[in-house]
Amino acid sequence: MNYQIVTEFPHPMMEKGKRPVISIYVDTHIKKPDRLENPIRFKNLVKEAQASLKDKEFKGFRDLFSLFKEMEEDALFWEGATESMAILGDEEECIVYKLPVNVKSLAIVSDSYYIKPILRSFQSYGHYHVLGLNWDNFILFEADQYGIYPIPVDEKDATMEGVLGTEKTAPHLSVASIGGDQSMYHGHGGAKDERKVDQEKFFRHVDAFVLEQFSKLHKTPLILVSPDEHQGEFRKLTKNNYLIEAGIKIDVDSLDKKSLYEKVQDVMQELFKKELKERMDNFSEAHAKDLGSDDRVQIGRAIAEGRVATLYLEESKVHPGLFDASLGTIVQGKIADPRVGDVYDDMAEVVLSRGGEVLILDKEQMPTASDLAAVYRY
Repeated sequence: MNYQIVTEFPHPMMEKGKRPVISIYVDTHIKKPDRLENPIRFKNLVKEAQASLKDKEFKGFRDLFSLFKEMEEDALFWEGATESMAILGDEEECIVYKLPVNVKSLAIVSDSYYIKPILRSFQSYGHYHVLGLNWDNFILFEADQYGIYPIPVDEKDATMEGVLGTEKTAPHLSVASIGGDQSMYHGHGGAKDERKVDQEKFFRHVDAFVLEQFSKLHKTPLILVSPDEHQGEFRKLTKNNYLIEAGIKIDVDSLDKKSLYEKVQDVMQELFKKELKERMDNFSEAHAKDLGSDDRVQIGRAIAEGRVATLYLEESKVHPGLFDASLGTIVQGKIADPRVGDVYDDMAEVVLSRGGEVLILDKEQMPTASDLAAVYRY
């Protein structure tokens, strides 16, 4: 058995329905000498998972635990550590998420994967496109919690020369005689006017190209990186509703990859804070109209009925038990039982599977004093 480092969420392995499954989260150190503690932490968490399995169940996980031993001893694996790792596995597969946020170290054996920390990471950083625009060319990137990556675009689409070609506006000249064989040439409009015409044509092409080839397809936010004067000009003509209001007002060519990624992350974090405030306002309005609740029993029933549009969960809370997705009922349990997981985590999975949204929040970010809340569709 081998492990696979993944960036996709949810991952197909989570849909297999294998039971039980193992979820291990390691809050890792990324600098020496503390980094040397990472394999030891992982080893202790594996022992916790082993202790939760019954003898007959343990046999089916021998290959996975052998793989865990190899991972523990693999120096290269730990050298690539980020702030934390999520390691999920069943009797047949193992996947690893390298997370850019700190999580609480824990090991859970249950009938479903523990996913709240992964959800938190993906909601905070997300996936988005970055458009680096100059007056006569553009470059495009995709970015997520793991980094920023250039998207190859053919020169015929990415440069003014390639797009306009022979259609580039030429200076208009008229000729006036000044006597004899001599003539005087007069330009109309000047070079600045010609450049402005071409720039608008090119910007309209860029807008249509990005919208049709990327934004409509992926439905992800678009961040514009461009000098201030181009920001205004492009925004006046854009038809792309995925272009966010906040931009990075700088020539993209003046930034190295690391600096660009840092600036993009700053923009996305601010966007998330703004969206989070809107979600809080949404709950207040919904609760006032009886379209929201922070009562566990009511929310469980609403999840079973498919009425939950948005579920708010406090990240640090773990409620051992079982959630019946068809009835919406909760049975309390003990986390040491391999059949028992986190009730709130199970609720989150059901909401996501039925097209709802799940927000994993700090205690102070929750819309009420409760550790869960929901906004209903109807």
